[in-house]
Amino acid sequence: MSAARTIIEWHTHVYPPEEAAADALAWDGKSGPTWAGRCPMTLENVLDAHHRCGIDVTVFSNAAHYMRGKAEAEELKAIQRWSDYAAEIQHKHNGMLCGFATMLPCGGAAFVKETERAIRELGLKGILIHSSHKGHYPDDDEARPFWELVQDLGVPVFIHPPHVGFGEERVRDYRLASSVGRPADLCLALSRLIVRGILEDFPRATIVASHGGGGICEVIGRLNYAYELQDECYFLGPYTPIKIKHEPGHYLKQMYFDTVSYHPPAAQLVIDTVGADHVLYGSDAPPLTSLKPRAIKLVEGLKVTSDEREKIFWRNAARLLKLDMPNAAR
Repeated sequence: MSAARTIIEWHTHVYPPEEAAADALAWDGKSGPTWAGRCPMTLENVLDAHHRCGIDVTVFSNAAHYMRGKAEAEELKAIQRWSDYAAEIQHKHNGMLCGFATMLPCGGAAFVKETERAIRELGLKGILIHSSHKGHYPDDDEARPFWELVQDLGVPVFIHPPHVGFGEERVRDYRLASSVGRPADLCLALSRLIVRGILEDFPRATIVASHGGGGICEVIGRLNYAYELQDECYFLGPYTPIKIKHEPGHYLKQMYFDTVSYHPPAAQLVIDTVGADHVLYGSDAPPLTSLKPRAIKLVEGLKVTSDEREKIFWRNAARLLKLDMPNAAR
């Protein structure tokens, strides 16, 4: 499918074998649906989708939805296990697969140290964090040492929703946790990162939001007026302490977004809001492997120039990952 163009797949997931084989209940380790022995997030499925769709480079990450069911004492060991497994995969498929570490920004010093090991010692290309984890959000004060390190590491941080997050008590039917709950949690996390001054205080941090930002490009006007109107909006509550020097839209344009929206107008809105230089092709396949051809077709149909389409398909990702691709299609 990509014979005439280069494609870097930004958004696909792998579980370590023991987690893929496990059938822990998905909501909290005690209740909810299971994989029923058919977890799609395996290396074999990633490789199959990669070759069938003619992908040049696949970035793989661990969505780590199972972290919610781990006791706190087990979290660091699970994170370390993934770092080692991801590095093993990346080494074996050097040049074709790029691995991301998975991290808990509010986990404390041991998790910050593991982040450094995963990038500097194991050579992973980026870091996936959840938009929230057990009530913690990445703008919390406990996460500041993580963001300080991220600036020094110079790798992208990919923000992805957990299995369930904001509003979870109302999304357990009709797969609303996936279709509505996850984007809502992501949109909230990105908004908090902006208004709580994370991009102000750590301007060299590179943030890439999954799922087109979960709708933040639609609500950014509301975030802007909440900041701009100041006293006129007294009835909406206080806007203090002010931690940013510019309107929220200024910081939004510092972020990057993938195209995983399943809705062409939504993907187009992201491009129109932040520009094609800050958009990356992704499919979220696996786990939803059948969506990869559809995701490629979505980018092919966007109202952009041919140069902008190249940026979305691979150039922007290659720049963030510091990949040298001399044989890329023109």
